[in-house]
Amino acid sequence: MDSNTALAEKFSDVTMFRTCEQCGCCSSGCPITGVDDFNIRRIIRFVELDLIEEIANSSLPWQCTTCGRCESVCPNGIAILDIVRPLRSMTPKDFMPEEVPPCTAACPAGIDVPGYLRLIAQEKPEEACKLILEKVPFPGILGRVCMHPCESKCRRGEVNEPIAICALKRYAADKADGAFKGASKVKESTGHKIAVIGAGPAGLTAAFYLRKMGHDVTVFEARAKAGGMMRYGIPYYRLPEEVLEKEINQVLSIGIRLENEKRLGVDFTLDQLKAEGFQAIFVATGLQKSRKIDLEGTDLEDVFWGVDFLADVNVGNNVRLKNRVLVVGGGNVAVDVALSALRTGAKEVTMACLESREEMPASPWEIEQALEEGVKLMTSWGPHRIIGDNGRVSAVELVRCTSVFDEGGNFCPAFGEEKMTVNADQVILAIGQAADLSFISGQEQIRSGGGLIETDPGTMQTSVPGVFAGGDVATGPSSIIEAIATGRKAAIAIDKSLGGQGTLDETLAERVDTESYTGKRETGFADLKRVRMLTLPISERHSGFSEVNLGLGDEEALREAKRCLQCDLELRLAKEGRLAGTG
Repeated sequence: MDSNTALAEKFSDVTMFRTCEQCGCCSSGCPITGVDDFNIRRIIRFVELDLIEEIANSSLPWQCTTCGRCESVCPNGIAILDIVRPLRSMTPKDFMPEEVPPCTAACPAGIDVPGYLRLIAQEKPEEACKLILEKVPFPGILGRVCMHPCESKCRRGEVNEPIAICALKRYAADKADGAFKGASKVKESTGHKIAVIGAGPAGLTAAFYLRKMGHDVTVFEARAKAGGMMRYGIPYYRLPEEVLEKEINQVLSIGIRLENEKRLGVDFTLDQLKAEGFQAIFVATGLQKSRKIDLEGTDLEDVFWGVDFLADVNVGNNVRLKNRVLVVGGGNVAVDVALSALRTGAKEVTMACLESREEMPASPWEIEQALEEGVKLMTSWGPHRIIGDNGRVSAVELVRCTSVFDEGGNFCPAFGEEKMTVNADQVILAIGQAADLSFISGQEQIRSGGGLIETDPGTMQTSVPGVFAGGDVATGPSSIIEAIATGRKAAIAIDKSLGGQGTLDETLAERVDTESYTGKRETGFADLKRVRMLTLPISERHSGFSEVNLGLGDEEALREAKRCLQCDLELRLAKEGRLAGTG
């Protein structure tokens, strides 16, 4: 008897449905009824009518989130998930989800999200941190500033709200002081010397993994301290300096040499590095400059540029703003500038951007924080000119932006006739970032285009043999997690170019027992709400740069981790053809 026949016989047992009244409570309670034509009652009805294979050969069994709300509202206690799961094991491969759960697939670094959530749920945050460290060297930093694309793909969001994956990553990192020790093991020396230029997230990550593979690594950094945009572009109210210092020092502690205030093209050249015996060079200089535009009035006093402003604030330069500040831009940098302006003396901060609220590139949660702290938002307005009075800013003339993108989705703003003048004492233009490629002049020819270094997408090698590039200087503006993923990829590519295997996979954390998972949902599981992180009161924020988000406590983290739907284990259940509750 094959498995499909066995399941058909099981479903033919009318006792499974004897108490079903076709009342519709299950479909009424289901959070995804109507989404892509899903209806849990339809699944049950097909099985009742002995149309088992017909419903199993559809996408419906896998559309179900298995949250269990249908069971909780069924007046007769029918085990509905015990009907859905066997159907999944009969589903054709075309309808089955990918092996990698959606949250992990969405993570640029491929972190095993369900794995570390399970460890937190079992009150093992240090092991959870070790699991995160298997893919990234900066768990505490990412737990604060990651764009968390994983949460946008979390299937729990179909039930009510996504799991607070990023906050739980921070929780694991903050609770695990000794976790990094296991990640610091270095293989026997290969004898190869590698230079990394730029100590930002991509450069430090590449250096970390290259060193772990046994290579001799030196990092050259143009600024006084390592960190790149993590240090000079992210305000301390989001990423405290002590967290940054701790995790950078951990990375460097495995035997990586750091040479600060050494600028490529000024203090050394690529040819000099090669002459000194460096067999591979990784350029990860990032986008350290503010993108400039040709705008009347930018030469006036009290006009600043976003990236430069943030760097000045973070290094402790004496930045004191006047009462009325206008920030031009709609991205995350612009939001950081606006909130930093409130912390450096501005009484009234306005953000003006080309995009509508829905089009703004800034993260929605960052925009919400800006509004919460009193930033005024002017959407669909662009700068026309900065107006001066005796050489100082007095106002900004804005022009209505009628569209930001053309029919092909390309950035191509169009403007109308409507104009508005906004009084301001200072203007900060935060309209993007740019790479400083001046070091290319006089070097071996490294090809560039669009202000970025060109690389082979597979090997990450530039037009110069032995010279690789990655991070924002090669990809354009990206997130910290994307830069870290690029650094890891670069380490693999460079190791292979030197004759290695490019092997980075390692097991640092214990794996919890998942064999006993049956998918049985506790009463109320589907209705568990996302835990809200405590934040610093607004009244206390503008007096300094204290961290705004205060993290999760033990009880909150445990409760939040237990909301996970275990998508990876649900796939395993289907493959094994097991029924919930049968062991």
